[in-house]
Amino acid sequence: MYMSFSSRHFLDFIKPDCDRLNFIQNFLAENGVETAVIPLEGKKHVYVKFPSNQYNPLFKIKTVVAHYDRFQDSPGANDNSAAVYMLMLWAVKLSKQNDFHNIRLIFTDGEESCSEGITSQGAFAIAGLFKKLSINDDVFVFDCMGTGDVPVLCENNIPKKAGNSFIKKMAVLEDKARKIIRTAGNGKWFCLPCNYSDNASFIAQGIPAVAITVLPSNEVSDVLKNQTPKTWKNLHTQNDSVENLWENSFSLSMKIFDLLAQQKDIEK
Repeated sequence: MYMSFSSRHFLDFIKPDCDRLNFIQNFLAENGVETAVIPLEGKKHVYVKFPSNQYNPLFKIKTVVAHYDRFQDSPGANDNSAAVYMLMLWAVKLSKQNDFHNIRLIFTDGEESCSEGITSQGAFAIAGLFKKLSINDDVFVFDCMGTGDVPVLCENNIPKKAGNSFIKKMAVLEDKARKIIRTAGNGKWFCLPCNYSDNASFIAQGIPAVAITVLPSNEVSDVLKNQTPKTWKNLHTQNDSVENLWENSFSLSMKIFDLLAQQKDIEK
């Protein structure tokens, strides 16, 4: 189903005049998936409403986050249209599942408009709502998933004021993420310093969250040498276009998503 970055649906999604909020809601509705808009501090986040029988309260909820906004004057094909598009397809797949998956899926607004710091990021208000409601999910953020064959777990900057409880929870969550991407990548994966994504907002609110991305294997060494890989140089420019996406990133990303849905940890 539309499993290609060259599909009409994806090309429509990255058009300059695309109303991306409406696109996501209409695409999912046309495929039988209900959504709701969560308006918070001027941003509009999209919450996917899976059937209640696809949740089991005995097991941990896994919140999956991807920002649907893009940098002004950039097609945003990799940042972050690719992840959002694949997650929309995944949502349709999950909605037809008979077994529970315990996935909470949110497409966030305002990741790119955080020039004033983390608190201006759209996800900061979402994380604040989680904190207020004492939501204790595992939070997985996906960003720039369209170019590469190596899954990457982004290194987190833990606030100095973080307590031992938070640090322990982060370690457990990072271990879960490592196991998932190691399996999906057939043993090939890396943990690398990356620019922050929506995970930073959750961490700033005291909620453990990990960010996952992908990179071409020949560019991983650039990061290890403290150099910016070509894939990241393309972000926020006109070069973040469909021509620079990898079709085989689809299968890698979908493996990661499916492994995450299959993970069942007892709620504590």
